Amino acid sequence: MKKVLVNEKVSPDALNILKKAGEVVYMPSGDHDEFKRLVKDVTAVMLDTTIKFTPELMDSAPNLKVISRTGTGVDNVDVEAATQRGIMVLHTPDANTGTVAEHTLALIGAITKHLLFLDKETREGKFKTARRLYLPIDLDGKTLGIIGYGRIGKQVARRCMAAFNMKVIIYDPYIDDSVVAPGVVRYTSEEQVYKEADVLTIHCPMTPETKQHVNEKLLSLMKPNAYLINTARGNIVDEAYVDKMLNENRLAGAAFDVLTNEPPVENEVFLKNPKTIVSPHSAALTNECTVRVACEAATGIVDYLEGRLPRSIFNRKGLNIK
Repeated sequence: MKKVLVNEKVSPDALNILKKAGEVVYMPSGDHDEFKRLVKDVTAVMLDTTIKFTPELMDSAPNLKVISRTGTGVDNVDVEAATQRGIMVLHTPDANTGTVAEHTLALIGAITKHLLFLDKETREGKFKTARRLYLPIDLDGKTLGIIGYGRIGKQVARRCMAAFNMKVIIYDPYIDDSVVAPGVVRYTSEEQVYKEADVLTIHCPMTPETKQHVNEKLLSLMKPNAYLINTARGNIVDEAYVDKMLNENRLAGAAFDVLTNEPPVENEVFLKNPKTIVSPHSAALTNECTVRVACEAATGIVDYLEGRLPRSIFNRKGLNIK
């Protein structure tokens, strides 16, 4: 019987799907040493972000045929090494789209309305002074800049237009004009989006090209009363420079769900800045979404083990699958 290793706590629904195809080895602890020991004789792995799946780990698992990520990003998997070894890498790009978009809107609202600051001041007995000390902004009519107009970027655009009546401008060099929704303006200059946006939100994947892409050159173009949002990947943005801009009043605020160091290192300056809001890479972690993602990841494994072609194969091209 084929073995499937699950390295995170997932819903019973997902485990029941996996049990149809083989023996489930369940290790919700996420412990790296335990993972190294258990992965040696499995055919498939259902993987979260806590394990870095290196070539060495792959070589220790000679029977491994498929890695299924419970999420959109696969930056903790060496996809090139997996492809070279004939290992199929799956992901779940559709299951968390709306959930991450909702979290993005929540961060936009929280940072532009100064909710955490006002909550803290009110609880500290500063009711009278806080309400006029640090005035928030209206979102109605403001310009939302989106870098990366994929699944999540599209949802954020649609929801911000509907909920806040925001103008939306986007930059994405990889899309066709036909996918741009009515009312959304596509720019061919990324720099111009940074210059014009009142709120700028990052929705591009983590790749060698996007690593530290949002750097001093681009960030310095932003207006001093603008806000930066990141629910993509931490290492896309130069957090130290964002912190510098906030301290110099060259940026109004930043709200991030992702950081370069996860968990953050001790004395992380970005966490100490009062003009930031940070959540622990939890944008997709709702009750409903975690079940959806796990079930989709499990279904991909079962499809493979039962001889069907899984729906979302990340390294499809590398494996020459049409």
